[in-house]
Amino acid sequence: MTARTFSGDSLILQNPYSVTNMEDALQKIKDENPDFPIRDFAIQETHRYLKFKPNTEEEVGLLKQDSTIHYFDYRMDCEYAEGFLENRVPDADSISVYYTAVPIGKALPNVDYEVLSHLYIPEQDAYFDAVENMESYPITNVVDNTTDLFYHLLYNAFAQTGNEEELLAEPEPNARGLFSIFATKWYPSGNIKVNDDVAGVKPVTGAQVLMRQWFTVRQGITDGNGNFSTGDVRGKARYVIQWERHNYSVRDGSFFQAETHGPNVKQQSWHTTISGGKDEYHSLIHQAAHDFYYGNRFALISPPINNHFYNFGKQTQIKIAGRLSNSGPTSSYSHLRSEITFGLSAQVHIKDYGKPSDQVYGTTIHELSHALHSVKDRSSYNDIVQDSFLSGNTQVRKRNRRLLESWPTAVEILMTLERYKVRYNITNYSVYSNYQIINYQKRKISEENLYTSGIYDMTDEIDQRRIYGSEYPIDQVKGYTIKELENALSGARYWNDYRDKVKAMYPNKPTRPFIDELFANWQD
Repeated sequence: MTARTFSGDSLILQNPYSVTNMEDALQKIKDENPDFPIRDFAIQETHRYLKFKPNTEEEVGLLKQDSTIHYFDYRMDCEYAEGFLENRVPDADSISVYYTAVPIGKALPNVDYEVLSHLYIPEQDAYFDAVENMESYPITNVVDNTTDLFYHLLYNAFAQTGNEEELLAEPEPNARGLFSIFATKWYPSGNIKVNDDVAGVKPVTGAQVLMRQWFTVRQGITDGNGNFSTGDVRGKARYVIQWERHNYSVRDGSFFQAETHGPNVKQQSWHTTISGGKDEYHSLIHQAAHDFYYGNRFALISPPINNHFYNFGKQTQIKIAGRLSNSGPTSSYSHLRSEITFGLSAQVHIKDYGKPSDQVYGTTIHELSHALHSVKDRSSYNDIVQDSFLSGNTQVRKRNRRLLESWPTAVEILMTLERYKVRYNITNYSVYSNYQIINYQKRKISEENLYTSGIYDMTDEIDQRRIYGSEYPIDQVKGYTIKELENALSGARYWNDYRDKVKAMYPNKPTRPFIDELFANWQD
């Protein structure tokens, strides 16, 4: 047996699944069994271990359009020091490379790649489908049937490369000097929760849990209670949460895929409550994105969807950067990066690390609501952005941006209250309260005058002025759904344009006469 030694940040392991190593393992079996009875078996490549080298974020998007392939931005045949992956520093002006293993014959995206290894994976070879499943198997070096061949082939391949500890059922040979290997199939499962500092411990829904055993990856998605299960594996495998789904990817900063790494175990479920740090931050960003894309979004259209065409071209997976720094510009969405490659830029940047959970969740909803707006009417959305950057006319800039920011504010409040309604009502949701007080009292100050509760106010039953006092907006409008208000976005390029469209589209609403009064709370 070859001893594995490890020091430093990383160690590339000897690959037990390479075709060459598997051929050597088979030859060892034949040498020890001169009358080898299984004459129809030969090692044939089943998979290829690939390193994709995209040159642009558009090419990264091409990789992510096939949801049956799981990519990692680190090697699959490497052991890393604890904390190394979480604290990597990206190379300057570079885009991550991606590693994966694909079956022979699999159609590949048109992205430059390198073949790192030709693989034979017996666990995924139909030839061994009928192998007997048992708790452990003794390595006797005697091969009489297909089951014997399967387990001896695996053991030899792992032992020749110094990886046999992953298979051994016991650390030492038994009394007869034989090694036994872990032979049973097992089905990874578990439960993922998050310690939400506002709502308490809650299940993480829609999370992609991967079980990785060298080049074999099994997937499970957490349900509404946070439970998941994956396909079968043998021996030791590692739980990994990749914070992405087909339509979006949460990034650790701007570059690397956000992941939470679980234990490397044999036949053990994984039950965890994520609490604090980047893992909690990424889980909350994921939860907001998942709820918007796959949950209850009150009949609103979706933000940009992976691999669909709309307006100006083909949309790829939305990248959401979970930024740790709160310096510089605030959280943002840029629709331009959906069409023009700006190197490493994600479309959405969240900069609320360390903030209360409801704010992280709400900010993510807010920025994805910008993305929804750009899908609903890109032409008007473009005009708003161009005016704000190119006009030079402060008044035009303010009027445009007020509509641009009040729409996502409405969706943010609505969806955040839906998640946190058990814990508080509208009056103690801090984001809503800030929009009420700050934006009304300082409505003549340009920046505070942009993020208003005006659109949301048309959906609720609360008359702020009557209930809370004269420092609050006059708010007698109610009875509009958020879907109706979304429909009015089309063609609206200014605050008062939008007001007039709502009035024109829904002339029979009982509180329609009060819309002018409501919008006048935020006039210049």
